[in-house]
Amino acid sequence: AVARTAERWNSPGYMEKLLMGKEDTMRRTEYSPNNHFMYWVDKRPREERQAAAKKLNKQKKNGENVHGGFGRGNQEEMAEAMHELSEFNELKDKLNDAIEYAEDHEDDDEAQEERTRLQHLVMKAKRKKKEAALENWQPPTENLRMTYSDWLEHANVTDDKLGPDNPHWYFRLIGCGDMGDHTTDGSCDKGSSEWLFDELTFFQPRREEEELPFYLIEPKEQKGIHCRFGMKGVIAENHFDLSRNAITLLGGQRRYILSSPNNCVNMNLLPRGHPSARHSAVDWSNPDLDDFPTFAKAHVNEIVMQPGDVLYLPTNWFHYIISLELNMQCNTRSGGGKIYREEITECGF
Repeated sequence: AVARTAERWNSPGYMEKLLMGKEDTMRRTEYSPNNHFMYWVDKRPREERQAAAKKLNKQKKNGENVHGGFGRGNQEEMAEAMHELSEFNELKDKLNDAIEYAEDHEDDDEAQEERTRLQHLVMKAKRKKKEAALENWQPPTENLRMTYSDWLEHANVTDDKLGPDNPHWYFRLIGCGDMGDHTTDGSCDKGSSEWLFDELTFFQPRREEEELPFYLIEPKEQKGIHCRFGMKGVIAENHFDLSRNAITLLGGQRRYILSSPNNCVNMNLLPRGHPSARHSAVDWSNPDLDDFPTFAKAHVNEIVMQPGDVLYLPTNWFHYIISLELNMQCNTRSGGGKIYREEITECGF
């Protein structure tokens, strides 16, 4: 079924008919001033977010270059944020030991005072960690809306317009399905693509009395169908997800570099609370081993996915993705296992 879908999607004119139909709908698109893409959640105060959006819109109206502030971030600044995390975790460990000791020695005044002292230090370190995570932070990408034809015009370019010094765009389709309360009408995303469940029948959830779908371990936990169309050279930064993932490539080629969660301590992950938590602070395309020496100890394996291939990515596995040519990928998640929970917890998650 996957191979037949890949053949169908690569037939001349099929995607244009499928996506444009009577009207070429505006859909989610991510922009990067280079070829790096990193998921993020804006944790700045509301007033600061509004001010940044207002400034951005003003620059656009004036025809200015509005994307100078975007990018994956400086590795040195990320290393500093991680240093604050390390200090915070050390204090937490000391506090836990102090609490346990104080509970066993209620008459020991010094033990009670030490617990109180460490509690204050942990609170102070927590604030410092949060400040370090957001200091000088800018969104690594810009979220836009673009029609398929506009995206294709930007993405289908010659090699001289690609590479880390040139802008890249990521086009997205979302079939909401039942992603929780009140989403079956497609309301999880403006311009949602519910027809994906008819196109990608192998990702359809089924009722309990029917045969379980091959690619969904827990159909009731499915979180929609997500498709990402990438232009050549696009890099999705290394990260892990808390759910099982079935990934199919329907056009082009993608290189996946994978790593077991037992490599977590060598991944130098951006800490919990950072806008891009769960992602590696290391730029894998140009790693700084002075700031991240443990990265040299990480072990990985890799595959190149071809149209019609399906990759099962278990819970908590790391993945770094490079688009080798213009490509179309779709995936679906179905719950998460507790496997490798200890390793991920050791990294602060």
